[in-house]
Amino acid sequence: MTSLHTAGILTPDRPVGHLFELRGWTTGISRIDEMSVTIADVKADLSPESCPGAPEGTFGWRAVPASAVPAGTQEIVVAGPDERVLNRATVHVGTLPGEEPLWLGELKTPKQDKVAEGRVVHVTGWALLQGRAPSLIEIMVEGGGTVRARTRLPCKDVPEEFPGFDDAAVSGFEARVPVDLPYGGERTLSLRVRYRTDGVGEVVSAKRTFTLRNPAADLDDAERADELAEDTARAMARVNIPTDPKHVLVFTHSLSVGGGQLWLQELLSRMVTDHGWQVSLVSETDGPLRADCRELGIPVHVTTHYRSQTVPAYEGHVAELARFAKCSGAGVALVNTLGGFVGADAAKRAGMPTAWVIHESFSLPAFAYQNWGPAKPPAAVWQRWESTLAEVDKLLFVADATREMFLPYSKPERCRTVRYGTPMHKFGGRTRSETRQQARDMLGYSPDDIVLVNIGIAESRKGQAPLISAMERIHRIHPEAKLSIVGLHPSPYGLAMEESVERAGLERSVSLVPIQPDPLRWLQAADIFVNNSDIESLPRSILEAVSCGVPVAATDVFGAREMIVDGETGWLFETNDVDALTAALLRALGTSATRRREMAKAAHKKLLPWLDPAGYAREYSEILTELSGGVHV
Repeated sequence: MTSLHTAGILTPDRPVGHLFELRGWTTGISRIDEMSVTIADVKADLSPESCPGAPEGTFGWRAVPASAVPAGTQEIVVAGPDERVLNRATVHVGTLPGEEPLWLGELKTPKQDKVAEGRVVHVTGWALLQGRAPSLIEIMVEGGGTVRARTRLPCKDVPEEFPGFDDAAVSGFEARVPVDLPYGGERTLSLRVRYRTDGVGEVVSAKRTFTLRNPAADLDDAERADELAEDTARAMARVNIPTDPKHVLVFTHSLSVGGGQLWLQELLSRMVTDHGWQVSLVSETDGPLRADCRELGIPVHVTTHYRSQTVPAYEGHVAELARFAKCSGAGVALVNTLGGFVGADAAKRAGMPTAWVIHESFSLPAFAYQNWGPAKPPAAVWQRWESTLAEVDKLLFVADATREMFLPYSKPERCRTVRYGTPMHKFGGRTRSETRQQARDMLGYSPDDIVLVNIGIAESRKGQAPLISAMERIHRIHPEAKLSIVGLHPSPYGLAMEESVERAGLERSVSLVPIQPDPLRWLQAADIFVNNSDIESLPRSILEAVSCGVPVAATDVFGAREMIVDGETGWLFETNDVDALTAALLRALGTSATRRREMAKAAHKKLLPWLDPAGYAREYSEILTELSGGVHV
């Protein structure tokens, strides 16, 4: 005789959290291994347990999901020994009005009651708010203020623990919060983290207390640095090489393709061809731009990395570069990027007048942490970094906001903003309709598509992953919106971007394009250009978009706010906030095509005085000529 199998489920009468348990009963079985329960397609862990209100003679059970369950209405399925479905029900995972949203996450660093080294608090963790990555995460550190964290960072282990959550793979966040702490100083600090998404709510973490300790300066290091510097000075005194005031020695960080490198390449090309300069170049890393230098007749010396970890290594590298500089015959030095301070120090020790171009809008502690790690570089090297900033003849910047950051390290008369241009200025702030149509046809866009374009090497500071998250919401309102992100490469961040597009089902709305040597056709096809970076000086891509007649939506950060006036020449929004990004893009998409064209024209008119790169090349030629004591050409 066949047993009759039936099942009952006690469903909660209110929303439950991500982690919960269910009770129920079944007839016709006597062992727990004869049945199964799945919740949201995930098998639950079962154990025998009496079920209140169950009919007599039934088998009671308790079911606990094997992993956290995503928010929303989820299906419960009870199956019998032959896997035949005995009952179905639903459970709502969520909150009632007025309740805090459901939060899952972990604050990984700094550790509770532990000691962190250096003068920067590095905060890392992961979080899911109501089942999705929060739109905004704010780090509140006592003594360091409030900093917005970078969000949507790759998390390899979280999807394994929470497989049902779409954002698990990009639930990571991080922030670096500088704290004023001298060498040898120690402070007990506390922090809280605020997680927020508009329309969902916010959660504020419990206070975490830790100690930040900046190791004491090594006095032996200071003495050793002085001794080695004296050796370098004696060596310099023995070198007597005639110098040419029209010969510039350039120190740079890389010859790969990037914003700062392309800026330098354009500058050097014009200085050689238009202003008659002889150029020699030193770079810490090689790259494809070395071939361009060769075509210009610029000899390239590839040295070792500038990021020395010890005083002897630093002083030895400076001595080598100073000898190279003294023997080069150059009459003036140009140093490109903040990280090239070894070259600036070497040029000054070689007795060369020096101009130092700083593109990076990082504080020194934050930049040091990113490049050297905590408690580095050594105090004696840090002292040389600061003193070199004070000693160089000119500190040059591409944005006023960056210049303001570095004024405390120098004198105002030595600091100057020289904004750069782009070869795309030749397009005159417009793209002809036939050219636009050709580009759109080539890229597969239809006439009804509204094309958004982001250009930049895929990395967390460029904010491409949050841009994909914003497109999930935008697509529901504007299905005609299409986004192309140009700059993909196979890094963990790039791979996480690809996974995000696939999980969200945005393959038809979001295109991830590998790094392109020439992104012109994407700009020609675009209706709106999007910059979502949280750190920039003067984004080259914005200049290119304006030159092609494309209106810009950009984060309100450093040089971007010096180019774009919100509501007049484009749209600005706050950094590291997916809700703010989404709102800005909805504003842009809700603006008529005619008005967008008017805004693009206004942006071009505003930036026209410095879009032509011939202008900044001429200005640099004049600055270097003045420093070297030469004659203007």
